[in-house]
Amino acid sequence: MIFLLKSIYLYSISLWVGALFFFTAVGAPLAFRVLPKEEAGKYTGAVFPKYFSLGYIFGILALLSFYLLVRENLGVVSSVNLLILILMNLSNFINGLLIVPKAGILKAEFYMTKEKSLYDRFLKLHAVSMALNGINVILGLMSVGLTSLYLTF
Repeated sequence: MIFLLKSIYLYSISLWVGALFFFTAVGAPLAFRVLPKEEAGKYTGAVFPKYFSLGYIFGILALLSFYLLVRENLGVVSSVNLLILILMNLSNFINGLLIVPKAGILKAEFYMTKEKSLYDRFLKLHAVSMALNGINVILGLMSVGLTSLYLTF
């Protein structure tokens, strides 16, 4: 059972943080470099719901499997890692279920009406979404680092 939990945790955290890093550092910026702005927006609008869905799955699996591995021997490092995983999951759910859908609605309304205030509101939500995503990348890299310290769990 321990081997299965370790495997689930390691695969989940690796895939989640890898996807976070890739889409944040490569996928989204590259789309805006090689595609016209509106097309890149459509592309990222289609990709990011799946990106968040993967985060929901991998995040919950990482959190639960790590918790089950350390619950009887909770130390400082494992407690910090659990806190990081909880924060990452909360951020991912808030971003994917609240912020990004609202930003998408504002962007669609802007394209229909061309009302500048809608675009300004979209940009503010987009900035919040990017900040949360950036924080998740940093927290995810921290979690991977802590995991490397805690491989004996």
